[in-house]
Amino acid sequence: MIVLALFGILCMVGGAVLVLLSAVSMLRARDGLQMMNVFSPATGMGLPLICFGVFLCLTARDGFALWSLVLFLLTAISLVIVSSLASNVLARGIYRSGAHVDEATVPQDLAQDPGPTAR
Repeated sequence: MIVLALFGILCMVGGAVLVLLSAVSMLRARDGLQMMNVFSPATGMGLPLICFGVFLCLTARDGFALWSLVLFLLTAISLVIVSSLASNVLARGIYRSGAHVDEATVPQDLAQDPGPTAR
C-alpha cells in the first residue's frame, strides 16, 4: 500500500507540474489562440493525472472501492470532453471577436466574412 500511495503522490505532483508549466507557457504566448492552446496539456493530462493520483491515494488508505473508480473515470472523461468543447468554443469566440491573431496562424478560415447566408 505504501508503493500505491507513493505512486499516487507522484501522479499528483506530475499533474501539478504540467499545470504549472502550462500556466508559465501562457505568459509567453503571442495571442489568445496560443494562450488557449498551451493550456491544453493541463486540462487534457495534468488534471486527470491529479485525479488519478487522488484515486490511488484513497485506494491505498481505504482499500479498493468501485465507487471511487467510477467517480475517477467519470471525472477524467468529463474533463477531457468539456475541455475539448470549451476550447473549440473559446477559439471561435477569440477569432470572431476581432482579437489580435498572430499572422503565422494558418489556416485562417474564419478570417473571411461568412456572407449573408450565414447567421
